[in-house]
Amino acid sequence: MASRNLTRIGAAILGASLAMAPAALPAFADTVKVEPDRGAGENGLTVNLDDRGKHKSEGTSLIGLKITEGAADTRARAYCVELPTPLKDGTPLSEVPWDQHPNEQTKFKQNSKFVNWILHNSYPQVKPSVLGEKTGKDIDAKEAITATQAAIWHYTDGAVLREDATDKDKKTDEDVFAVYKYLTGAANTGIDQEPSPTLSVAPESLSGKAGELIGPFTVTTTADKVVLKADLPQGVKLTDKNGTELATAKEGEFAAQADVKTGEVYVSVAQGTKPGKVEFSVEANAELRHGRLFVSSDRNKKTQSLIIATPSKVKVEVGAKADWAEAVVPTTTTTTEATTTTTAPATTTTEATTSTAPTTTTTTAVAGGGENDDLASTGASIFVPLLIGLGLVGAGAATIIVMRRRKTA
Repeated sequence: MASRNLTRIGAAILGASLAMAPAALPAFADTVKVEPDRGAGENGLTVNLDDRGKHKSEGTSLIGLKITEGAADTRARAYCVELPTPLKDGTPLSEVPWDQHPNEQTKFKQNSKFVNWILHNSYPQVKPSVLGEKTGKDIDAKEAITATQAAIWHYTDGAVLREDATDKDKKTDEDVFAVYKYLTGAANTGIDQEPSPTLSVAPESLSGKAGELIGPFTVTTTADKVVLKADLPQGVKLTDKNGTELATAKEGEFAAQADVKTGEVYVSVAQGTKPGKVEFSVEANAELRHGRLFVSSDRNKKTQSLIIATPSKVKVEVGAKADWAEAVVPTTTTTTEATTTTTAPATTTTEATTSTAPTTTTTTAVAGGGENDDLASTGASIFVPLLIGLGLVGAGAATIIVMRRRKTA
């Protein structure tokens, strides 16, 4: 049995266009998971709300979160985007796109752009003193948290802050109400663009045939670089859209970085390769951005849905896989015609004898033609252009740099 040479893809840097066009996000794997961490939060005040015709008093806070997967002892903070559901300690939450908010009774999906505007224009992204300048009030952090959470609930749940806004004194009520009115007023025109996912690869799986490029797998991330890892059997390569194998870099060369947003990876399977599959992972040290939505990891366990208010650096990993069938090779057809010999009859006369030689027609078989479907690999290095001027990045093309390590079977 022939041995199989495996190529270990050790690392890759993915560079892409700085301008990232909005696109439909995949139902991607959970890249970041968090749990509530009360000690990492910051308390606001109790607010008085009119909610669906009923008076409610609710506590507010900038909720502390511990990132349980993808980061070592990293914290983030968030606001609530689901008023009716209590927050349950110890229940993990996972990062999802906006359209995957689990509670159909809330108005988050239709009002997410207004919530996003608040996250960009209020505390903690904006200092309380700036909110004071906008409202003509002397605003502190507690008042800013209280007003911000009340404004978010206004858009997600239709709650309305009462003028007796808190359980404190009249000045506090006026301060909180003024910030709330600013955040829900004419200035809030919304921010439609959903923040980039921390890291995603889409689709998660693709199928193809030997002799073809399988892809694209589109990587989207907030990271400056990503690492691709895979054990590739002989005849299988990671390539760009032209089928060119990803260029090899030397140890230490991938300190070069580009502002990564998106990039594409293809799996090239040589003609004649037996049916099989390959999995690869994509890793990154990325930014968990404010505006990213977190919901219960187990949809059968309800807990409050949260939206990130403070960015954090996290280490994340997602995977994808490709499988292929053996390509059908066209059979060679040979056509042979029978040999025909024609002999003229002899004619004898008293005057002369005429003799005609036999005529033979032969058809010779011609071998069937075929095309070589093996993909060409130029081996041209694309590492240098990335270092020199990132020319491809300006054109919107993705560049991947690969470090290889060979290991014996």
